[in-house]
Amino acid sequence: MSLNILEVSDLKIGIQQNKKDIAIVNGVSFQLEKGKTLGIVGESGCGKSMTSLSLMGLLPAGVNWQGGEVYIDQKQINKKSNKEWRKIRGKKISMIFQEPMSSLNPVYKVGSQIMEMIHSHEKISRKEAHERAVDMLRLVGIPRPDKVVNEYPHQLSGGMRQRVMIAMALACGPEILIADEPTTALDVTIQAQILDLMRDIQEKLDMSIILITHDLGVVAEICEKVIVMYAGEIVEEATVLDLFNYPLHPYTKGLLNSLPDIESEQEYLPSIEGVVPSPSDMPSGCRFFDRCEFATDQCKKKPDLYTTSIGTKVRCWLYEENEVGGGIVNGQSIVRS
Repeated sequence: MSLNILEVSDLKIGIQQNKKDIAIVNGVSFQLEKGKTLGIVGESGCGKSMTSLSLMGLLPAGVNWQGGEVYIDQKQINKKSNKEWRKIRGKKISMIFQEPMSSLNPVYKVGSQIMEMIHSHEKISRKEAHERAVDMLRLVGIPRPDKVVNEYPHQLSGGMRQRVMIAMALACGPEILIADEPTTALDVTIQAQILDLMRDIQEKLDMSIILITHDLGVVAEICEKVIVMYAGEIVEEATVLDLFNYPLHPYTKGLLNSLPDIESEQEYLPSIEGVVPSPSDMPSGCRFFDRCEFATDQCKKKPDLYTTSIGTKVRCWLYEENEVGGGIVNGQSIVRS
């Protein structure tokens, strides 16, 4: 029996421009185990949030599903109708959106917004839904939940609003929680509290989490496995320990090198030169070619995703060159995925 609660295969999301399909997310595949946390990292514009929105059936207007399959509990969900999607969202898979300051409706009490989520999936009385809303606020560590349930979002701090968002996402007991930049715009102390809260709730509910972030420090804190995305593709996939101890892709190394180090005497942090290419103007070969210090003419051809002997997957010609004849890179044998 499969341990994977979620399986994504060759996901392609994009737009049409001049009657031509342009991929924003191109051929992304991954699995999420039950009760585990998967981090998806990368710069803005790398396709992280679009990947998460596709898993919720919430693609923006003009963005289309171009290919691939998504399975939850081994049941395909990506071909569902809008009516069927409404039954899945919040019940099977739920999401904490970016910006807690703007994600809640300012004209409705927080309790009413949680109750709306409950009523959309369960036929229970208003009194029962109200009691559930109070219980959910209590679960996420909000003090005076019986009072806060009747307050408006503007009466709460940023950290409290984020807890309300988590309570709303968990109200119907989803198996999978997608957290899209859950600590954005929060101060460091509140960030730590939110991460601790997510970890505690995951243990209590045996829930699986997909964490979308650009913050590798957050990934190190909460994830077991990490996917690094660049320009709509996976360029590296590894366990957290392997990613931090043995990064392989030049882009991953650049992200890690840009992290501040308390023991370093460097005056300035190194950065990755250049910007993520536009979906309408992608390089024909390796998408990191124009920004990579190790790029050669071979990188003008598209590399495949390879798997090392320790399980790390990497999309880079540096590793394919060493595959022939059982070559070794950094002490790791390379085999094709």
